[in-house]
Amino acid sequence: MDNTDSIYFAASGLLHGIIQLVVIVACIILVTKQKSSGTILMLVGQILALMFFMGRYVWNFVAARDGVDSLLMANKIMALLGPLPYAIFGIGLVLFATNQVKKQHPEQESA
Repeated sequence: MDNTDSIYFAASGLLHGIIQLVVIVACIILVTKQKSSGTILMLVGQILALMFFMGRYVWNFVAARDGVDSLLMANKIMALLGPLPYAIFGIGLVLFATNQVKKQHPEQESA
């Protein structure tokens, strides 16, 4: 792996982190404007996603010291648990969207 590969991986990680922070800020704005179970779940999911993102780098660094088997186990666990924050965010988004539709079309519920 040459130096340009390292630059690409570093830039990718930095871009991912910045995007995570932007989405967290958007979720915070949503929670302050309209506090509901959906917006709170979205915020919790994004905070967990950021923690998992940073934790993956730390855990890989620590696991690499113990050898290849430890690193492989850490990657397997993170691959299994990694989608969890996005599932929480997705559930929150569905709840938020459902509540928004109900607010915009209340006459359909009574029919």
